[in-house]
Amino acid sequence: MHDIKHNDEHINRPHHIYIEGSYYFITGRCLEGHKYFIENERKDIFVSVLKNLQKELDIKIYSWVLLDNHYHILCALGELTFSIPFKSNIEKSHEATLAKFMKRLHSVTSLLLNKLDNEKGRQIWYQYFDYCIRNKADFWKHFNYIIKNPFKHGLTKNLKEAFHYKYSSNPTWFKRFGMDGLNDSFIRYPVTEVFIEE
Repeated sequence: MHDIKHNDEHINRPHHIYIEGSYYFITGRCLEGHKYFIENERKDIFVSVLKNLQKELDIKIYSWVLLDNHYHILCALGELTFSIPFKSNIEKSHEATLAKFMKRLHSVTSLLLNKLDNEKGRQIWYQYFDYCIRNKADFWKHFNYIIKNPFKHGLTKNLKEAFHYKYSSNPTWFKRFGMDGLNDSFIRYPVTEVFIEE
């Protein structure tokens, strides 16, 4: 058994990354809750499209998870800054970027899944919901919500397994913070079921 090196970088949450007014929690659902992403091959398609769009549109994704019939993404759109001289212009830019991001994510994944199934023009996505994060505590509660989502929906047997769920950012954060760091976050920022119904 290896001793975990308990340094600040390993177990402490990087609270400094939160900048007010810059983050969005996005939920996308499949039409009628159909499990279009139940197979790993389909999940791989979604992840590939998401990664490409992240680079193309400069979306800063901090946490994400893909389930069988929906996903959650915690992200920042555009340039992050502490001083916001023209906040209305930034908000308009964010709205345009978000709309473009979501349109591309849904249209490209639909096209590829329909090609895979030979189902031309089939509607995959119902709609998406976006929520602007209010403050640092709100950021970490939504972050924790994403972390525990694979367990919540029965894709893992427990929360510990959810830390390693492949189709999410969980393994990255587990590697960065370890078990102690993630557990500390759940203690400091407990998840309450106050989010959009899935």
